[in-house]
Parts: sequence; structure tokens; C-alpha cells
Amino acid sequence: MTRDELIEAIERAEQRLVALRPTLEAAAEQPLPTGTWRVRDALSHLAARANPIPRVLQRIEEAASGVAAPRPPIDDVNAEQVEEREGLSAAELLDEMQAGHRATLEQIPSDAVLAGTLPAIGGGEASVAEMIARIGVGHETNHLNEIEATLRA
Repeated sequence: MTRDELIEAIERAEQRLVALRPTLEAAAEQPLPTGTWRVRDALSHLAARANPIPRVLQRIEEAASGVAAPRPPIDDVNAEQVEEREGLSAAELLDEMQAGHRATLEQIPSDAVLAGTLPAIGGGEASVAEMIARIGVGHETNHLNEIEATLRA
């Protein structure tokens, strides 16, 4: 994946978010079909993770040094993200997501860096570009797909 392809993916994600915004704001308290989250909780989680660049840069540094920072259990991280944003409205969470998209676009590394590889979550390797796409817009897409399916049901 090239820098231009990554930019296109982020721009498509932004367009989708803009299109879904009124629906997401109206359905903020709707529970999701699995777990205990509501739509707004999923948006809190996505807002916290809207810019994957810092996490990927940290993984690059860890790979170069051979020393990985300890990571707390993902359920604890997710709960903290939701708790930190408990007082925010759906509109504010969506604004934070959009700000994350803009920050990602501003911080995308060069094609040379994007072509590097990192250990992939779940095993194997992935290019830096694939990692940014996967934990950024790919992750967002998965959650928005779940939300849309819930709202259509």
C-alpha cells in the first residue's frame, strides 16, 4: 500500500463518517447487540484510536530496539477509553474522530517508511502502511459496520 492509497482510504473513511453522522448522533444510546456497549461507547473507543500513527511509530521504535513496551489487557484499554469520554456527546466524539483523521493525514510517513515491515498483531508481518490502515480505518470500518447493522435491525 502506497502513501496515496492510504490517503485515499482515510478520505473514504472520513466521507463515510460525515454521511453517517446524523444517524450516529441520533442513535448514541442504542445498545450494540454484543457486549455492554452503546453506540456512543463504540464512538468513544474509535475517537481514542482515530489517529493510529503514534501507535505505529511506537511499534517501529520497539521493533528497532528489540524492546516492546508492556501493554495492558485490551479490555482494560477499551474501558478506559470509554470512561475518559463518558461526558462527551456523540457530536463531540465524532469531532474527535474527524480530528484524528486529519492528524493521520498530516502525519503519514514517507513511502519508504510505509514499505517497512512490523510484526503483525496475531502473527506474521505487515507493512507499516498496512498496519496504519488496519488499526486505523480498518478498525473504524469494522465498528461502523457493526453499528450500521445494529441500526438496520
